[in-house]
Amino acid sequence: MRTKIAAVALGGLLLALPAALARAEPPQKLYELNCWGCHGANGEGVKDTAPTLVGVAKFLKAPGGRSYLIEVPGVSYSKLSDAEVAAVMNWVLGNFSKQNLPAGFTPYTAAEVKRYRKIHLPRLAETRKHLLKEIAAESAGDSGGRDAPPRGFGARPLASSTAR
Repeated sequence: MRTKIAAVALGGLLLALPAALARAEPPQKLYELNCWGCHGANGEGVKDTAPTLVGVAKFLKAPGGRSYLIEVPGVSYSKLSDAEVAAVMNWVLGNFSKQNLPAGFTPYTAAEVKRYRKIHLPRLAETRKHLLKEIAAESAGDSGGRDAPPRGFGARPLASSTAR
């Protein structure tokens, strides 16, 4: 009898699985559910709380900027899967910062997000300031000889990582 009940329960779960998988949210909906509260409906941000996402693709032009966009706490600690983070970040870049995307932009992948999420930025404000300085210098045409901030500058691996 127990075997029959277990088989029926397992069958029910297997029938429900395709429906659960089909409910995967599109990136815009994931943004609305996970990012909108701080960054706003149009990525405008909230002063002294969450920076604007409008023009955020400019970080892709600075050494270390691509990883920074994933390493920030709101992204690296989010409950979203690596694939969902990649989809949302690509959606944000395409919708709030399309004009700032560098030529030849390669969309984020789940594997790349997984690698970057292992980094914790204890000096977030300093790292952001450094990258913005790099971006300003690049915009002014002074691109000679600069590198990404040293790995010890505001970035360290997490003590433990969780499966995502």
